[in-house]
Amino acid sequence: MISRIFLLFGSLFVFVSGTAQEESSLVTPLKEDTTVHTWVAQMPVFDGCDPMDANAYTCTLKEMTKYLFSAIRYPQESMARNQGGIAQVGVVIDKQGRIKTARIEESSGVAELDAEALRVIKAMPKWKPGVDNGQAVLVAMTIPVNFRPEAYRRE
Repeated sequence: MISRIFLLFGSLFVFVSGTAQEESSLVTPLKEDTTVHTWVAQMPVFDGCDPMDANAYTCTLKEMTKYLFSAIRYPQESMARNQGGIAQVGVVIDKQGRIKTARIEESSGVAELDAEALRVIKAMPKWKPGVDNGQAVLVAMTIPVNFRPEAYRRE
C-alpha cells in the first residue's frame, strides 16, 4: 500500500514538474531585432516626405539639404581661413526614426567642421523609419555634410 502511495506521488511530481517546464518555455520573452540593415524595401525618408511617393529619395535630399543649410553654424575660425570640405557622417536610424548613432566616416579635413557636422546630424528631426517585411527596422546610412564657406558668408 505504501509503495502505491509513493508511486502515485512520484508520478504526480514528475507530471507537475514536466508541466511547469513546458509552461515556462511558452513565456520566453521575444528578442528585439537589433540587426542594422544597409538596404531595405522602404528606406528611411526625411521629415515631410512621403515614403510611398516615387520621389521620396529626391524629397529627402531636398528637405535634408534645407535643414542642414539652416542648422549649420559655420565655425568662425574655419570661415576666416576659408576652410571647407565634406564630412561623411555615418548614422543609424532607429525604428522610431531617430538618429541612434552618428560618427564621422570620412573627415572633412577640419576638426571644427567635423564637430559641426556631428552636431547638426544629431539634432535632426525624426525621420520616417525604414521598413522591411512590414516592420520598422534599424537602417545604416551615410549623410554627406558639405561645407562651402562662400555659401555661408553673410555680407
